[in-house]
Amino acid sequence: MRLRSTAGAPPQLMPGGGTAALRPRTRDNQGFAKLAVGHGFLAESDVARVDVHARTQGLPFPDAAVDLGMLDSEAAGLLAALAGGFSLLPAGDQRIDPQVVAAFDPASPYAAKIRTIRAKMKAAAAGGDPSSLRLAVLSVGAGDEAAVIAANLAVVLAQMDGQTMLVDVDMVNPSLDRLFRVANKTGLAEQLMGSAALLPASKTAIEGLWLMTAGRASGSASSMITRGPLADTANGWGLRETSMLFYLAEGKGEQTPFGSILTGFDAVAIVARRGETAIADMRRVIDDLDRQGVPIAGTVIA
Repeated sequence: MRLRSTAGAPPQLMPGGGTAALRPRTRDNQGFAKLAVGHGFLAESDVARVDVHARTQGLPFPDAAVDLGMLDSEAAGLLAALAGGFSLLPAGDQRIDPQVVAAFDPASPYAAKIRTIRAKMKAAAAGGDPSSLRLAVLSVGAGDEAAVIAANLAVVLAQMDGQTMLVDVDMVNPSLDRLFRVANKTGLAEQLMGSAALLPASKTAIEGLWLMTAGRASGSASSMITRGPLADTANGWGLRETSMLFYLAEGKGEQTPFGSILTGFDAVAIVARRGETAIADMRRVIDDLDRQGVPIAGTVIA
């Protein structure tokens, strides 16, 4: 499916339309406890203890579990989204690469790590509009693992925060199309060049998550990334109540002006690789972002 900015967009991407239905809703304590056990967050033997604490302290079941230290707030938030109707994909679903673990197994340690990244990015973006954040995962010589982190983070954002658009800005080595198994025919490159009549966003197998692939970039399309803030470009698409996560990557020997590119973003997480990413490159990128006032949520070692 291709979208024409707000005109011709489906209800979920229209301002004020359909987004609320994708946001977490609460259900009864029994249903929440069943989900927590079913997805491996709590043992059956834990439920009675949490239930007693909830009743004696006058707390909802999720808050009681967090109060007892049996769940962290991120896990509780994810379970609330699941209780509100967000469904996970069954193991082996071929529509998504198995490396996108958060789509299949929310209790896995890797998914928990991704939720921690989300929490740090949300904290760094505290001054932004929570319904339409502009976030970025920036790889500094981190290789394919950074793209996998971005893909999982996009899934978690859609699960816990509602409508999300993931944008692949890595035109040299695009990879998000393969992870979400979406054809990379028309994407960001065509949008920047003005050759896409419709906004090239494809619906993924994940509820509430859309992907704009990198597209088939020419040299001129790649150079357009450095001409102005991506946040201004995104705002021009006219999609409200939709958070966006951009994936950018810098290879060895490059000196991309990420500070100017990411001006106006609410938070950026930097991904580096131990033994591969040069310290000088990290310092340069961080200094560049700091000069432009771009909030850095932290650095992830892939």
